[in-house]
Amino acid sequence: MAKYVVTASSRTGQQVNPITGAPSDEKAIYSDQELQEFKASAAADPRDLDVTVRPLG
Repeated sequence: MAKYVVTASSRTGQQVNPITGAPSDEKAIYSDQELQEFKASAAADPRDLDVTVRPLG
């Protein structure tokens, strides 16, 4: 079961969702380790991503 939902949005308006071409996308995160890896990846992403984390239940 997912522990978090993260939303990544490009501060510069670049495509984040490859299917719709939208500048934001959501992803379910299943562990604390996966969350840390996602945050590290987003910090290094050239699209200048803003990440919000919403805990579930």
